[in-house]
Amino acid sequence: MLMDEKEKAAKARRRKHIDRKRYYAKTANLYPKRAWTAEEKQLVLEHFIPDSELSAKIQRSVKSIQEKRRRLKKEI
Repeated sequence: MLMDEKEKAAKARRRKHIDRKRYYAKTANLYPKRAWTAEEKQLVLEHFIPDSELSAKIQRSVKSIQEKRRRLKKEI
C-alpha cells in the first residue's frame, strides 16, 4: 500500500514536470536576449495581466518574466 502511494506521487511529479516544460516551451527562445527597460520591470512587478499575455506584449518568455519578478522582489 505504501508503495502504491509512492508510485502515485512519483507519477504526479513527472506529470507536473512535463506540463511545466510544455507551458514554458510556448515562449522559450522566441525572443532575442536584451537588457530590461525600466518600463518592462514595472510591468513585471505590477502583475496586472497574466504572464502569458505580458510575454507577447513585451516580447519576453514567460520563464524570464517570472525569474525577473523573483529577482526584483528580492531587491525590494
